[in-house]
Amino acid sequence: MNWRDEIERELARAEEAAGVGQAGKVRTSARRSVGIALEELQRRFPEKIYGRDFIGQLRGLAADHSVPEDVRLAADRLQARLSPSFESPSRNPIEDANIIIDFVLKRLA
Repeated sequence: MNWRDEIERELARAEEAAGVGQAGKVRTSARRSVGIALEELQRRFPEKIYGRDFIGQLRGLAADHSVPEDVRLAADRLQARLSPSFESPSRNPIEDANIIIDFVLKRLA
């Protein structure tokens, strides 16, 4: 399976989890889909090392001022911890993931 298929599989898992109200699984699958995209970006552009794991990669991307602000903000929301009341800063993790994945796909085109 190639990296694009893996991204689609994770996004499908996120959508499925959203359909049954499993917010934690939505967030996890959204993060994984972004991690797969960022791994491919790092493979093709070795100078862009954001991190070794999905959360580290999201934090690295959020801190990279050479990428568009909407991408950095989406990465920051996805990497953030839950609040004490278990709320995520990412109101729509799938949308945030798609913002980042679209950015990566454009960079790799």
